[in-house]
Amino acid sequence: MTRHKIACVGFALLMGGVAIGSTQMAAQTNAAKMSSVAAWQLDLAGSELGPDPKPASLTLTILSDKPDLCSWRVDVVESNQNKASYQWSGPKDGKLYPVKSGDGQAMGKESIRNEGDVLVRHVESPDGETLDSRATLSADGNMITDDGVGKAADGKAIKMHAVYHRVTGKK
Repeated sequence: MTRHKIACVGFALLMGGVAIGSTQMAAQTNAAKMSSVAAWQLDLAGSELGPDPKPASLTLTILSDKPDLCSWRVDVVESNQNKASYQWSGPKDGKLYPVKSGDGQAMGKESIRNEGDVLVRHVESPDGETLDSRATLSADGNMITDDGVGKAADGKAIKMHAVYHRVTGKK
């Protein structure tokens, strides 16, 4: 799994927490009422995904954001124009569940859980790469920010900041 994939894999899961929001009390209340079921576009200029080439585009589609079943799909066009997709589903219980490629093959694992208004996630790839991140939903429900740190397969530190903007879907 490339670094931007491990950084973005499960990024949709942050939306599995309907109660995620900003630090202001009013924003938290508004964010808690918003649905995250939508298509979200990665802001390439506003995101830093590490030393690997950024994708040409990445769309995250949140299919379900219920506490007992979160589900998402990511469609990516790599910098070399190759296309790929991957998906995840599971509850927000902090346990690892498989991330699958478009053809259903396991390509890593991810867990999510709520910590107040923040969605906390942990991602592991088969080559030993890991990422722990904290994701929030903006007060207006139109932006997701996910910040994480982890370890590359070679042991080097990974730092990630990803921003997504809502492109479709009801708040």
